[in-house]
Amino acid sequence: MNSSLVSQNNWDLLVELVKTNFKMRYQNSILGVIWVLIKPYATFVVLYFVWTRITTVVIPNYQLYLLLGIIMYTFFNELIVLGQMSLLEKANIILKVNFPRQIAVLSNLISALINLGINLVFFFIIALVSNLGITPLGLVYLLVIIFIIFIGSLGISFFSSILTIRYRDLKNIIELGLFLLYWATPIFYILNTNVVSGSTSDLIALNPLGVIINQSRAALNIYGTINLTVMAGYFLAAVVLFILGWSFFNANIKKITEHF
Repeated sequence: MNSSLVSQNNWDLLVELVKTNFKMRYQNSILGVIWVLIKPYATFVVLYFVWTRITTVVIPNYQLYLLLGIIMYTFFNELIVLGQMSLLEKANIILKVNFPRQIAVLSNLISALINLGINLVFFFIIALVSNLGITPLGLVYLLVIIFIIFIGSLGISFFSSILTIRYRDLKNIIELGLFLLYWATPIFYILNTNVVSGSTSDLIALNPLGVIINQSRAALNIYGTINLTVMAGYFLAAVVLFILGWSFFNANIKKITEHF
């Protein structure tokens, strides 16, 4: 990693871009930052009342199981969408100001990280009221999982932010992929039940995001057991994805201005 990327000037620029992203996203909005909570929590309310009425499967701590699943998926979704559009959204700045272009991508992803933090604060309040047995080690494990998602998504964003400038249809393709991924991820259902079972369950079980979300539930003692071996594999995969994305980004970033 280029040492100039972490210079004081670039750090100040990163902070300002994060602040600007956050302000612009809710500019002229009556509810403002409350929208960070409305989307995942409104989804939770709808799915909770609908799903608890159409299935007889009893899931312990289902409200927390569902809510954490929605929050973690929303985090991943925002990372991918914001990362993909990071260069296009800042085209005017990129064409006028000389700075490491990685900062443009990173600032967008930090915005998603801030949103996650806001959602988790309210989640932990609910978990506290529910007397959920959360341990310090579980919290550390959750932070590691969040780091894995962030680093892997940053690697993906290094690829997608470049490719989206060249191929604008990629935006629609990724949106469709995220929509399909939502239903292929055990957010509001559990595998190997009378709702999802057999070959369908086996296929969905291969979804890495589903495994990661279930591990976040295990970290907070909601569902399942912690599997350090599996998450170590995902950690290595995320780091490799980040390195490949970083290399691809550096090799192509100087060529993108002609496509703006």
